[in-house]
Amino acid sequence: MSSSTKDKWPTVHPEKHRLHYQQEIIRRDKLLPPPPSTLSTMIKTKVSPDSVPEPTKQQLRIVALHQSIPFVGFGIMDNGILILSGEAIDMYLGVKLGISTMCAAALGNIISDLAGVALGTMIEDAVVKWSKKIEQITNGRIRLPPMPKLTYDQRNLRSVRFSTQMGCAVGLTIGCILGMFPLLFFPDVHHKAAADNDDGGNNTSVHDIQSENERLKAEVTLLRGKFKTLAKEKQDAIWDKGY
Repeated sequence: MSSSTKDKWPTVHPEKHRLHYQQEIIRRDKLLPPPPSTLSTMIKTKVSPDSVPEPTKQQLRIVALHQSIPFVGFGIMDNGILILSGEAIDMYLGVKLGISTMCAAALGNIISDLAGVALGTMIEDAVVKWSKKIEQITNGRIRLPPMPKLTYDQRNLRSVRFSTQMGCAVGLTIGCILGMFPLLFFPDVHHKAAADNDDGGNNTSVHDIQSENERLKAEVTLLRGKFKTLAKEKQDAIWDKGY
């Protein structure tokens, strides 16, 4: 092959300059110290809690509000499913399985907790969706304030964590109270069954029960007196015979 043919082939690859550029960057990073914004520098320079600015009371209230609203829906669903499932287990499976009412309530609690875990994200999405709809219907007069932009260190403050927990507790309490609405639709079968099992099916008053107790005490006292009289007569008869 002639030398003229060899000259036509490129002696350097067209993309080789990019490879040299990457090699130069790697070589420079190894020789130079890491920049001050790396993770190691952030770990070494810890931020003291005193230097973190405390959120305002308005920001803490907004944090509590954002945490409480989803838990209202969670409490309604949790308590409602607990009552419905516990009542169904007690009525239909309690006699067959021979379980108590508290055991049926515990099984209903398991079902409600599983439903809460499965539908938790759906509840949060529904809260966001309905808050936007309410804001559109009321033309912005009723709207959920935006979540305050807190830093990572501010979110770890005791005041922010306490506001979060209080918001969850208040929302869950309100939701559980509202979730007791299925009790309004249950017939009062337990009290009716207890009334039917009474003697004659009649409800006796406290005064009647007290009168019955006094009558029984009087009869017991009379029987004791008769027994003592008979015992004394028997003993006198034995003494008369000379035993």
